[in-house]
Amino acid sequence: MLANNLYSKQSRIQDLSDEANENQNLLDVMIPYADLMTLLLVFFVFFYITMDYEKNKTIIDQNKQIVEQNERLIELAILDSLLDLNEQVITIPGEVLFGVGDALLKWESLRTLAQVARNIQSRINGEPGWQVRVEGHTDNIPILSGNYASNWELSSARALNVVKFFMDNNFFPPEQMQAMGYGEFKPLVLNNNPANRKKNRRVEIRLIKSFRSD
Repeated sequence: MLANNLYSKQSRIQDLSDEANENQNLLDVMIPYADLMTLLLVFFVFFYITMDYEKNKTIIDQNKQIVEQNERLIELAILDSLLDLNEQVITIPGEVLFGVGDALLKWESLRTLAQVARNIQSRINGEPGWQVRVEGHTDNIPILSGNYASNWELSSARALNVVKFFMDNNFFPPEQMQAMGYGEFKPLVLNNNPANRKKNRRVEIRLIKSFRSD
């Protein structure tokens, strides 16, 4: 009877030992598995951050390219006009300054428009009698929707916003500025194809010297 009890206890101890070993083996497997899941989580978080960064970087690079292109267009306009002192007209393509059917200045055009103003200041050089006249021009495509009833109103609003930019930034006093809108009625070329209509959508800044006899 005693021998049977002893054998039973030894058998129970062995079973508990075997169960403990199995649990330890399972724990040994689960720990590396948990480490693997943690590594995978870190990888996917890093991958997401990297993809988001690359996406934002692409958008930033595209915006930077647009700004540089607009600046180059205005620089060419400045060179083409200011080097010809007899003409004294700066012509800026409409799409450089404005969106389609809009009179609000694009934010990316403000810095180069300021450079235009500084070039005009250097040309005028503080001489009295100079007037800076901003003229808005459009193509002949009728406006069907938006904030403006006609191309005439759109061109006038565009010219006025350029004048306001110059005055708000203290480039020229109000009495030296003029804003005029001509709509489609003073085209550079015939409005008979998309390329010509693009040329006609423009803002012209004219330097006018008035001579007064006292």
